[in-house]
Amino acid sequence: MKTLAAGPGLRPGAYGRGQASVEFALAGVAFLLLLFAIMEMALAVLAYNTISFAASEAVRYGSAVQAANQNTASTNTAIQNVAIAAAPDLNLTSGNVAVTWSTDSLITSRNDIAVTISYNYPLSIPFLKATTLPLTSTSKMMASQ
Repeated sequence: MKTLAAGPGLRPGAYGRGQASVEFALAGVAFLLLLFAIMEMALAVLAYNTISFAASEAVRYGSAVQAANQNTASTNTAIQNVAIAAAPDLNLTSGNVAVTWSTDSLITSRNDIAVTISYNYPLSIPFLKATTLPLTSTSKMMASQ
């Protein structure tokens, strides 16, 4: 095997000078892609926590305040508005919030209220196909009498 001797134009290790830059470029892209994916999934979890909070606030409102006027259009609209106001960053509409009333199986004189919020989270990770994550949260509580 022939080796090159160090001379006035060549230093030992001169052929590996750009190797670190190439390795950093390859590893840096993979690292940044992983970092952005982790941040995007954290935002998706935040969106899910937000709709869970909004569902629990709406069902709490419906249980405590609207017990006398159960299952009317104005009551359901008021409950939907509470859910929409509890998640302002998600731009929810009344189509995303469903309010249902049902008779309690253990105490037939009382009704249960359930609020279900559905939201499609737009997931966008660099270099990957844009998709949506369907997020759904349901909260249920017995309505006060």
